[in-house]
Amino acid sequence: MEKYKKEKMNNNIKTLRMKKNLSYAALAIMALVSCTSNDFVGDQKALENTETNRSISFGFDVPTPTRAAGTEAATALGNQFIVYGEKSETADGAAPVTDGSTTHQLVFRNYVLKYIDNSAYTTTSNTKGWEYVGLTPTYETNVTPQAGETQTIKYWDYSASNYVFTAVSALEGELTSGAVKVTKITSKTDGNKVYDKGYTVVLTASADPTKLYFSDRQVISSGSGTNRDAVNAYGGNVTFTFRNATSQIRVGMYETIPGYGVKIKKFYYEDNATPSFATMTTAVTSNFTANVPNLRNGSPATLNVTYYNEGTRQNQPKISVTGTAANYITLTGSGLAADVTLSTSTNTPTYDNSGNFTTVFPQESNDKNLKLKIDYQLFNTTTGETINVNGATAEIPANYLQWLPNYKYTYLFKISDNTNGSTGQGVVGLFPITFDAIEIAADDGKVEYITTVTEPSITTFGAIYNGTKYTSYQTGQNEYLAQTSPNQLDIFATFMEGSTVKTPTVDGTSGAQHVNVFKVTATDASLITEASVAEAIANPAMSVDIYTRSGAGTTESPYEYKKVTDATTITAGITYYKADNNSKVPGTAGYTATTAVAGTDYKVGAKINVTNITTDASTNFSAAPTAVTSVPGEDGIAKNIDALKLTGVKAGTYAIEIVTYTEVTLTSGADLNGYYSVDGNGIYSKQTSGTYSSGTYYKQKKTYKVIKVVAAPAP
Repeated sequence: MEKYKKEKMNNNIKTLRMKKNLSYAALAIMALVSCTSNDFVGDQKALENTETNRSISFGFDVPTPTRAAGTEAATALGNQFIVYGEKSETADGAAPVTDGSTTHQLVFRNYVLKYIDNSAYTTTSNTKGWEYVGLTPTYETNVTPQAGETQTIKYWDYSASNYVFTAVSALEGELTSGAVKVTKITSKTDGNKVYDKGYTVVLTASADPTKLYFSDRQVISSGSGTNRDAVNAYGGNVTFTFRNATSQIRVGMYETIPGYGVKIKKFYYEDNATPSFATMTTAVTSNFTANVPNLRNGSPATLNVTYYNEGTRQNQPKISVTGTAANYITLTGSGLAADVTLSTSTNTPTYDNSGNFTTVFPQESNDKNLKLKIDYQLFNTTTGETINVNGATAEIPANYLQWLPNYKYTYLFKISDNTNGSTGQGVVGLFPITFDAIEIAADDGKVEYITTVTEPSITTFGAIYNGTKYTSYQTGQNEYLAQTSPNQLDIFATFMEGSTVKTPTVDGTSGAQHVNVFKVTATDASLITEASVAEAIANPAMSVDIYTRSGAGTTESPYEYKKVTDATTITAGITYYKADNNSKVPGTAGYTATTAVAGTDYKVGAKINVTNITTDASTNFSAAPTAVTSVPGEDGIAKNIDALKLTGVKAGTYAIEIVTYTEVTLTSGADLNGYYSVDGNGIYSKQTSGTYSSGTYYKQKKTYKVIKVVAAPAP
């Protein structure tokens, strides 16, 4: 027996390699050898027919985002957790018995485990510093059902069909005082049955929800293998994964306006479950504030925990929260307040609380958008000039606010030269602000959303596809990173207007929500902004293919034509020649070279060149841009939302344009110049100048988002 003990001890000292999870805490439950059968729960004959008796003991490793272990890991859970375990559970939620008693099926009735430093292997039931034998909780009245007895050693029952373990961890002091009250759901005969046997946890105002963890539902089946040293083998090493009950968010801002600094002046909100930008008039100067209706971000609250019953999240805890809801969020840090000068760096934005996070509860089922409304001031330190921009707004789709437990979300706002704010007298849209990035930071998976703060708002999301599935998400700055085979970068863009996600069309028609994609080049990349791209598209550098000409036009020296591919090289005083309507090269048979006209065929001194690549399927993308109905989520689960998909995006600077139409009613005799009508097929046509009878017409609006993709690193 001593030899056997030594061999098994050596096996259990080996490092347990655990599957890497997204910013999750994890727990290892190790089953070790014992030479005593005292207090065995189960069929004695079945146990004696196995290789040897094995007690169920607990070890603990909690990987935080820095993968803590040992004493540090135990500290993450307050040096304790509570385990509930039963055997022979069936699909309908019952644990069948033969003698009418349920006692035989319940193995751990909310047993508490305590971490004692340097105590591993001092008892049969303690191999990693965690002990449960002989303990009696001091907070039994606040944990239901109560253990009801001095905790005894437990052994594997080889006649049972399975074991099912769940666990919860909270601060001992808060459990003792009643600030946290835990009720284990022990039976369920409807709904998802076994997956609904979770927890109800009530938190008072004094509870700290950041110290609350729930484990995955761990099922160990009797047919899981005979190698007891394998992870999750019956009678062997059992692995739990703990997940923090909360989410965390932070906000950062920076600006990129040449020649100006930017100061935030005011944030606005409305204490209403259905706010509108017009009625968001309550001003805040001391903290970042935005409307997020139905938000629950603190105690008191009640957490209802069940488990996912399918897909990649199967057996993971699913948390819903009830309690007092707020209609807006105000972050406590003073980093984003009136007269704070914003950073000019994408990598070091000005954060609300020095980069620290604010705790909120998960809201996976959120269906409310975030509305941001701000005033800010442009200032020039040399001239003393100031420009006040008021009422700039942005709206983030509810899908991107569906926070999951144990994820950290960073929202970055970039103020650029294209805003929907007003500088006075009701004139809107002269200098926009761009909502730039929502970074979701997890342990080995990251997501970034980039959104323009315009109306409509454009949100882009970059994900890396390996040919089979999406494996990771790009975050951290206002650009994406191209990939090398077999990986590819896919970018998804969603469009929101009037609190509604729009369905993009890329069929080349003039229908509503029509989307175009442009390639953008410039002699100076810093010149490329949403505003400059809009100007370049409205006043194109080249409306037709143009050419330079060399040679004397003689037999000895015939004319040679060279196509101009970069509008930034066009200069005054040079004669250019244009192709015909079929892009026939000047000088070819059947076409006489025609002089290109400056201002009509090309623009002298152009700094930015834009090319429509909406149908490109090979040069800049691996497939032509297309409309889709979902985007990949940060946890591997697709988010159902209409979007534009750019597949296999290569390095370069791109601009996404969405064309929308706003209905207006004109009175009799109105000038229709600049207005559009729509036919029965949903196609919009621009009207010419003139006066017509009253009726319904439309104003066209074009909104842009610039995307920068840098070259992939060398292999």
